[in-house]
Amino acid sequence: MYDKIHLIIKYRGAHMDINEILKDTKIMTGPFPELDKKEHGNPFSHFYEWYTHALENRTAEPNSMVLSTVSQNNTADSRVVLLKAMDDEGLYFETGKFREKVLQLTHNSSVALNFYWREQGRQVRIKGTAELTTDISHVADNLDAAVRDLNAYKTFPSEIEFYQALNEGGYARLLYKLTDGKWECNWL
Repeated sequence: MYDKIHLIIKYRGAHMDINEILKDTKIMTGPFPELDKKEHGNPFSHFYEWYTHALENRTAEPNSMVLSTVSQNNTADSRVVLLKAMDDEGLYFETGKFREKVLQLTHNSSVALNFYWREQGRQVRIKGTAELTTDISHVADNLDAAVRDLNAYKTFPSEIEFYQALNEGGYARLLYKLTDGKWECNWL
């Protein structure tokens, strides 16, 4: 049997249990953009629309994304990286050549990306594979790898989910899934 452990911290001058603070923390406070029920022919145009909305509405660092990889012992590993470029097939990020993520991607190319734009109540979740790419000529202006000794990776999505918090409460989720080379779109 395990005993409940209370982590007592000093918070705003008072000693409080971290679980009480967590319970009282507000989440998903709007107002949020109205839900757009439009389905795009591909998720990249949908992403472009949401990204530009986040940028225009002063979302801090909308190009920050959580990159999750699989370690050599098959455990999950995550960190924040920057989206550097995008084309009609995938999303690009960069890393130093001797980083842990390079070893992980060599071992297993499966990745997950997550963009979270709190101010809009939106998140974009992406599953796919990331491949080391040397053909960056069409996006070279966006990548430091064009002029520095960095690895450029391109993420090829197989699924992209758009999550939108609703002003009336709850949320809506739209999933694009790549099947036989075509994007299928379904509300979840």
